[in-house]
Amino acid sequence: MSNKNAHGNKHIQILSALLGDTDTTLLHQVLENGRMVHVESGDILFAQGDTDKSLYIVLSGRLRAVAEREEGMYVLGDVTEGEPVGEFALFSNEPRSASVYAIRPSLLLEFNEIEYVRMTALQPTFARNLTSVLLKRLNRNNLQKHLQNQPKNIAVVHLQGNRDISDWTNSVEARFKETGVNFIVHQYDSLYEKDKDTFFSKLEEKEGLNFFVCNDSHPEWSKDCLLYSDLVMVASDFNASADIYPIEKKLDMYKQHFLNKKVYLLLLHPENAPNPENTRRWFHHRKIDLHIHFRKNHAGDVARFCRILTNKAVGLVLGGGGSKGNAHIGAVKAMLHQGIQIDFLGGTSAGALYGFGIVFCDFDIPKMDYYSEDSAKKNLISNDYTFPILSIMSGNKMSSYLKYLYGHLHIEDFWITTYCISANYSMATLHIHETGLAWKKIMASIAIPGVFPPVVINNELHVDGGVVDNLPIEPMFRYPVGFIFAIALSGLTPHKTTLEELPSVGKLFWDKLLGRKKYKLPGISSVIINSLTLNSTQRQEQYKSSVSHYLELDLKGIGLLDHKKWRLIIQKGYDQMNDFLLKIPASEKFW
Repeated sequence: MSNKNAHGNKHIQILSALLGDTDTTLLHQVLENGRMVHVESGDILFAQGDTDKSLYIVLSGRLRAVAEREEGMYVLGDVTEGEPVGEFALFSNEPRSASVYAIRPSLLLEFNEIEYVRMTALQPTFARNLTSVLLKRLNRNNLQKHLQNQPKNIAVVHLQGNRDISDWTNSVEARFKETGVNFIVHQYDSLYEKDKDTFFSKLEEKEGLNFFVCNDSHPEWSKDCLLYSDLVMVASDFNASADIYPIEKKLDMYKQHFLNKKVYLLLLHPENAPNPENTRRWFHHRKIDLHIHFRKNHAGDVARFCRILTNKAVGLVLGGGGSKGNAHIGAVKAMLHQGIQIDFLGGTSAGALYGFGIVFCDFDIPKMDYYSEDSAKKNLISNDYTFPILSIMSGNKMSSYLKYLYGHLHIEDFWITTYCISANYSMATLHIHETGLAWKKIMASIAIPGVFPPVVINNELHVDGGVVDNLPIEPMFRYPVGFIFAIALSGLTPHKTTLEELPSVGKLFWDKLLGRKKYKLPGISSVIINSLTLNSTQRQEQYKSSVSHYLELDLKGIGLLDHKKWRLIIQKGYDQMNDFLLKIPASEKFW
């Protein structure tokens, strides 16, 4: 088969995937009536404010849409093989709303206004099918809008080039083979020297992932690999020196520019490695978008790495709700029993407290059970009252236990990427914590105003994240997830009362002291917590349609400080999540 025919067949496949069930004759006419446009890395396709009316379809490569705003350049997203770009200008009289650049050598099929009109006159179904594509794009939910395009070409910069990492690469190759993904590792090849452009263009014809292994021995090869890549992966032995290596300097890998490719840091660990420590040393002088811990011969890490590269990773978001957070443990157990593996986790308040514990246990169910019982025995919020200047509880018992559990462990030391949120009282903003001392960031996320004292971080006061966002779904969009589970903790019983007015303090005091329970009123902690989270409920409603699966656990009858019911709460979480998963149609299951 000639190279021309191979390209043509590949382009027909791309158009067919874009336009749906379309006659092959029409696809050939589309290809013949459009104009092939080659753009190099850094070239601008069109600028924000331009009034030209051309539509482009990406046949190979990757583009980036960037909008200029008052605060600077804002990256809207990448456009990859098989996607249209510039279509809205064609259907309206509005100028371009963003600029589009090539971030690697790309081939496009262009239709200007005249060519588009001629094509639709010849084949009206072309316009109908293209309009259908655009309507689907407009109707995407938040998760679909934020989904990152899967990379095709990945440049792997191995910092210790003399070290054999075949155990890791072989396990990845085997996993991809199991899942039907074509995965090819490309070392330096003599064919590359003969014709660089042909070498890389031929790779565009093939389906699957290309791994380009870069090294010091062939600097030009390494530079071209970065040029043609969609993603850069810096791989290193976790226990090696974290200094900047010569190859990183030669390739100028961490320069700041809005057209930069994303850089992932892959940290390789030996088999049965202990929990990582001091991961943060790798972040000095490096600008990375994601770090990944990867243990040798660890099936879970292999599968997770492959899901991340193919944008099929699973994110789990856990909501706040005091002692009801025990239900998260049961829900995660049910997910694990059903075969769902979690790759990214985020939470607020109780979601952070229990979520971080689950990640710390590395999703090991016996460990989760042990620490659930251990923490319950210690009654972490009982007899912890203090003189109520900043709060009614000191938080000392909770912070002492978290220090005992996590020690000097930082969030970035967890085996999977994890985050929690707090409300920055000093700056009146929401703060996302994905690095730093784990125990301290948890304390900030659970510091319910009036119940626990604020936590000082960088000379600023932080309080419970549930004040702003009790189910932090939006931060999860920053990661290469294809699926998101969100678990909210409900159980807010309507607090109606038969009283016409509140009794005096004296009557309430004696009623409480004598245990009469004549006046059925919520306690001070419940009033504070429920009042503070009312505002974030609207945010939760806004984003819950953005996830793959949303479950609001029914925990009515359980108080926010009902820690003595921890076993019951865990079981409720398990039962409800298990029932929820069993009811999901097979067509919607990705596990």
